[in-house]
Amino acid sequence: MSRSISLPMYDFAELQSSTTAVLDAIAAEVRQFGDDGQVDSPDSSNYSTLISLWRGTEMYLSQTCGLPYIEELQEFVDVLGTFLWDGISDDLGRYRTDIVVRDDFAATQVSELGGAQPVVTNTQSLSGWCSLGCALAEVTDDPKFVQPYLLSDRHVSSLQMLQDRVADVASIDPVTFKILGRIRPALVKNLRIIGSGPLVFATPVIVSKVRIAQLGDLRAALHRVVDNPTLTGEMAAIGIVGFVDHDGANCAMIHDLVVRAEQVLPRHG
Repeated sequence: MSRSISLPMYDFAELQSSTTAVLDAIAAEVRQFGDDGQVDSPDSSNYSTLISLWRGTEMYLSQTCGLPYIEELQEFVDVLGTFLWDGISDDLGRYRTDIVVRDDFAATQVSELGGAQPVVTNTQSLSGWCSLGCALAEVTDDPKFVQPYLLSDRHVSSLQMLQDRVADVASIDPVTFKILGRIRPALVKNLRIIGSGPLVFATPVIVSKVRIAQLGDLRAALHRVVDNPTLTGEMAAIGIVGFVDHDGANCAMIHDLVVRAEQVLPRHG
């Protein structure tokens, strides 16, 4: 059975040819280990579709968010590591989410967001919900400090809600924000960053526990793909400059971040 290989976290149409080239190279490596996989482009705007894919045996390798990994996926997948992102990641593969407002909104720092209307992508998102809650928790313990949040389906939608003046503040994955600034500048025009979320590992690359290949072999394969000189242009287009090995233990601190975020941006009610 040929199983799904995907990188759905930054699957913008403008980058499709580059992403497909990278996925083709990963699939070729996987076949050398006796496993089989095919390039897939799951609907990343639908969380239930993604979580079903990540938990299912039809998935071989993919990319997820640290929060659903911690809360819903550990039984089903192993973490291989994370990509290094140009100008964003530190040497360990960590980054901070961007807290973003409109230029004409009065706040210049998170402590000045009192009364603001936030939008979050969904409450299973480390960057789109948890990081904003943690940033707010640094300045207040009042769950009424900001208005009840609105929900969007993805970062692109959150940014559009800022542009449409439906919302005042959003927490945006920094890779997404940088890519969109290049490929869809209208979405980030007249927006500014006023703060950041906690330091966390960037979106992890995961692999199904149902497989032939060993973790070490798969990690080595991802390094070969990232370092492949024939993919230099594709990597540059996406913004990937390396790969760092790590396992799920590095995501354990997300539990504490969720507790902190819940204090001021509760998930329910």
